[in-house]
Amino acid sequence: MTRYDITINGRSVRYYEGGNGKPLLLLHGAGATAKLWHRQSGALSGRFRVIVPDLPGFGGSARGPEIQSVRDYARFLFQFLRFLKIDSVSVLGSSMGGWAALWLAAEYPELVERLALVSPAGVYRPGSMPMTVDEVLREVENYYRSVSGGPLSAAASGELAKAVDTIKSMREAGGLIPDVEPELPKIKAPTLVIWGSGDRVIPPSYAEIFARAIPGARLRIMEGAGHLPYVDRPEEFNEIATSFFEGR
Repeated sequence: MTRYDITINGRSVRYYEGGNGKPLLLLHGAGATAKLWHRQSGALSGRFRVIVPDLPGFGGSARGPEIQSVRDYARFLFQFLRFLKIDSVSVLGSSMGGWAALWLAAEYPELVERLALVSPAGVYRPGSMPMTVDEVLREVENYYRSVSGGPLSAAASGELAKAVDTIKSMREAGGLIPDVEPELPKIKAPTLVIWGSGDRVIPPSYAEIFARAIPGARLRIMEGAGHLPYVDRPEEFNEIATSFFEGR
């Protein structure tokens, strides 16, 4: 995978790309970065042109004032794909990245060819609550510390501070209020919903909500996996993803 740093609307954007074939866009969740997909990017690049951005406000990408909500990420992604001259793409989105992918598929149906959602956020049910934003922030800190394996480097500390600031700013703007459920019946792309049976961040009961609301969606539960099944069981996950994106 090759790293690229570009400018869109005056803001720096970092992304990684590798492979050939049909474009496949990988979207990370809140607090993570493109690097979290390293177990998938190499494997999938043997079949697809894999594109993995740091979403604005995370990793090496700056966040501008235009990003106030997850829906705004869909608009950014539309501009990002236009910059890359891509007019049709399959999308694999995790957690908040899945939420953004849903908005992308709903607002730009001609753009999204196939859609895979890994424990997506964006829907809420009383009595079956996902983690609160404060709990997510603690998970973000745990993510950076586990990746570093020791004291955080200056670069990692800077990325952590940026991620925390982005999440807090979006919360204050009301941009993290679940809002995508009315859009689910509008999704036209063939869709696969993937969930870990041991997900502690968003309860597995939400899997059925997405699978039933999105026309023709299929559901795959990965037994024993958590919120990030592509980290817990990468080989199994990669086979599932490859099969789906190849239309098998």
